[in-house]
Amino acid sequence: MRLALVPLCLAALPLCAQWDLRLELPRPSGQSLPQTLLSGTGQLVAGDLSTGGGFLASANRQLFQLGPLLKLEGGLEYSQLSADGSLSKGAAAQGTKLKQKGVGVGLNAQVWVPFVGLAGEIGLIQRFQHYTFDTAGASSSKDLSRTWLRVGARWRIPAVIVSPYLVASYQQPVSKDHPVKLSSVSDLATYFAAQGNGQEFERMWTFGAGVSF
Repeated sequence: MRLALVPLCLAALPLCAQWDLRLELPRPSGQSLPQTLLSGTGQLVAGDLSTGGGFLASANRQLFQLGPLLKLEGGLEYSQLSADGSLSKGAAAQGTKLKQKGVGVGLNAQVWVPFVGLAGEIGLIQRFQHYTFDTAGASSSKDLSRTWLRVGARWRIPAVIVSPYLVASYQQPVSKDHPVKLSSVSDLATYFAAQGNGQEFERMWTFGAGVSF
């Protein structure tokens, strides 16, 4: 009888973990400034961002456990996101650079599938990030605060004492601002000065690895 309990205990090992350290590589995508006619000039302005990169590092600790399959944890995160893009005004195209970096505080729930080492995850992360958008000598640099929804899955790699795992997730802000509307040349300056209203990261996929102990 006792020997029969050993596989069950090993399967439940990650649920006994108190700490969870994770490193993820994101593929963030940003808003696009839609083609907008600048009244009085006859020129169209449009902008876009390529899929970017960066990293997310987080440390989480168990807060609550209900039975063998459900766990709630809270954690801290540090993130850096970046992407290159372009801004077109008439026939001229100018390079752009978007960066967001900062810390986050989150809650994450894990729902485990018995005996197979698979778990689904859903959580909220409040991110406080420094926003920088540069193009053609003009720069906007302010602070953002966004609540992000995170939906993911993890697979535990069988191991003793510590529990390494692979993880993937999709994330997006719970709410987001829309690009500023341009109706004159002066509004273009407002666009550069309006953090979070012109271009910012609005979704991302992440892939990474972590360890629980």
